[in-house]
Amino acid sequence: MATKRYNHLVYRVEYPRERGYRMEASPLPDWVYISISEENSSKYMTVHSRIHINKEVRISPDYSTDFSDMDIIKELSGEVCRRFL
Repeated sequence: MATKRYNHLVYRVEYPRERGYRMEASPLPDWVYISISEENSSKYMTVHSRIHINKEVRISPDYSTDFSDMDIIKELSGEVCRRFL
C-alpha cells in the first residue's frame, strides 16, 4: 500500500478578463492534512485532523488507479472544505 501526504487543496478561481478559470492550490491549516492511499486497483483519500483529537476520516468514493492524485484532490476539495474547515 502506497500513501502520499498533501498539505493543500485545489480551488477553481475565475478570471473574467481572460474569460476563463484556473485551478489553484490553497494550503491547509497546520492541524489538518490529507493523504491518498493506493491499494490493489483503487485509490482513496483520508483526512487527518489533529484538532479533532487525531481523527482520521476516509472520504468516499474510491477511485481507480487511472486517476491521478491531482484529479482526486480536485474532485474532493469541496467536500473536505465543507466538513473540516
